[in-house]
Amino acid sequence: MRTGRMLFRRKGTSTILGTLIFMGIMFTAVVPMVLVMHQADVILEQKKLEIRRVDDERSREALDMYSYPVMGESKLEIKINNRCELPINIVHLWINDTMQDVDIIVLPMETEKILGQYDVPVDVGVNSTFKVKVTSARGNFYDSQSGLIVYDGTEGWLTETLRIVVLVGAQEGGGWWRRYGTYKATLWNGTGTLIDTETVSWSTGICMFTFDVTEHGPGTYHLVVEKRSGGWWSTYWETIYDEFVELIWPGGSPVLEIYID
Repeated sequence: MRTGRMLFRRKGTSTILGTLIFMGIMFTAVVPMVLVMHQADVILEQKKLEIRRVDDERSREALDMYSYPVMGESKLEIKINNRCELPINIVHLWINDTMQDVDIIVLPMETEKILGQYDVPVDVGVNSTFKVKVTSARGNFYDSQSGLIVYDGTEGWLTETLRIVVLVGAQEGGGWWRRYGTYKATLWNGTGTLIDTETVSWSTGICMFTFDVTEHGPGTYHLVVEKRSGGWWSTYWETIYDEFVELIWPGGSPVLEIYID
């Protein structure tokens, strides 16, 4: 009987020891492995979130960039308008195939940001063409909206397009009939010759008019913007802008932007 009880005790002790050893293996090997795998999953999800955030910011980034020559010099000046709510870091400037490293921050919705003056190789007696673009830190490329800039081989600069862009914020107020209507923009050159008249229907947001004045060249223009509230039956036009504006090129942007609140 004693021998039987001793064997039973040894079996019980062995079972307990085996259980303890198994639990020790679980806690020292399996559980840490599960924790590491969970941490790896968390890191992976964080990386995915960061990538989605970067892609989202890249898609939301928007700017206008213009290049124009400096009067009397073989240099180009770069102007940037940030059209989004994000700061934009300009890291590369390209003039034709030549890249320059820059580090310029354009704040959210900042306009008229000048990057600086950059030397360009002008060949006297030979037409020299220059195409400008910039690269942001988020990987977006932006071409100059001035198009090609040409030095005509003697003492003059040419550009592909001269434009006057008018941006009007839709104005709400009064009854529902005043929340819908039409804007009309009319542009004359300095001698009073009509260039064009454009109309845009509006309800909310921004209305834009674009006038190509390449044929007429730099100079003074007369711009009138009128607003008609209500539907098609309305005949009353209210003048909200009547000014003489000046487009200066070279020595200024080939695109004159006018904002009307």
